[in-house]
Amino acid sequence: MTAQASQSDPMSLEDFVQTLRALPPEEIADIPVERIPENLPANLAEQFPVVTRAAVENLLLAANSYHLSRRLDDEKRYGREIVAALDKARLSGETANIRVFKDKILNMVTMLQEYQRNPKKHNIALFVNNIEHINDLLIDVRSEQVAVFKARRLLEETRPETEADGARFAEAIAELDKQRDYIDVLLGEYYILRLKIMSRSINEKRRQVEAQEQANADLPQQIAELRKQLDQSQSVWRRTLNRGKAQEETKELQDRITELVREMNANEVVISENDLTLWLDTIVDASLNDHSKGRIERPARDARISLYYLLNTFCRKQEDSALQIAQNPFLRVEPEKAIRYVLMSEQFILNYFANKKKDTTAWLSGAAQAKIGELDLLEKDILSELRRSTKRRLRKARSLF
Repeated sequence: MTAQASQSDPMSLEDFVQTLRALPPEEIADIPVERIPENLPANLAEQFPVVTRAAVENLLLAANSYHLSRRLDDEKRYGREIVAALDKARLSGETANIRVFKDKILNMVTMLQEYQRNPKKHNIALFVNNIEHINDLLIDVRSEQVAVFKARRLLEETRPETEADGARFAEAIAELDKQRDYIDVLLGEYYILRLKIMSRSINEKRRQVEAQEQANADLPQQIAELRKQLDQSQSVWRRTLNRGKAQEETKELQDRITELVREMNANEVVISENDLTLWLDTIVDASLNDHSKGRIERPARDARISLYYLLNTFCRKQEDSALQIAQNPFLRVEPEKAIRYVLMSEQFILNYFANKKKDTTAWLSGAAQAKIGELDLLEKDILSELRRSTKRRLRKARSLF
């Protein structure tokens, strides 16, 4: 039974060409058309000697007619979507999008190897810039992934009308599984590479923030002292007995506070929402991919620790700025949003994971549920870390309003 089935299976292109070369012209016509692979090169017949070429051309015409007839029959019985799914399964080679993505990854690997031998050859900014360019290609690669999942689901949910069709569908599903696994492995390798690179960027940003906070360490205390003096200068006694001097002193103190706040802002290391989103994607994608998640435990843990720090710093800076505004209205900025800044980190994470779940459902369709569960666990883990450090700041902020 197995031997008989193997004799009716389509040959690979390589086996087909070898068979044509081995047979005399008069026996070429005896090759069953159902064993001839589809999508043959247009110039295939030209690769054979003149004495064989006519027989090859006739066989190819017969094969094309057979495949066209079967395709029309499939379309009539199963619909165009199933025919498209079968076509998708035959594309066992890399698509143009996958090839470009793979080439970019290989270039990044080469750069990283050069960097490890000589760190001065490439700086982190160049790596990050390249990562952002490759990220733009993720949409195309994930679109390929979606197409594979969709084609597989269609074939799996379609009941074949004949045993032969069932065998064809099963073979097509197996080919789609290979395509799915190949894309998943390729994405996993990229996520590992991206994590290695972006963890350097995350840790470098943390070092910059820590250095900036150390340089600014005395400024909040100086502002607090000036704030006390300002309150004293505006006391009832000073305003009543020496109003002119008090007003002059008040102006000097306000100018000095404004100058120190400006100095703090000038020294600030910018942490943007785009950076935070990129860093979260780096950690979350690598943690979800089946190929990468078992190989990134240590770098992901280190990157997450620094990311928690930067998320909290991002929101604390917003909060501190808002509190300065609330305490020093002469800075001429509206203070209404101050209390909301304290909760910005949590809302940022909630929004991020809500969008991530939507994207995952769109990419993976019916296969998304397991990943959604993993996303939920990651979200809870990150939020619990953030909430521990947020509670104290929230109590402090509320006490000031």
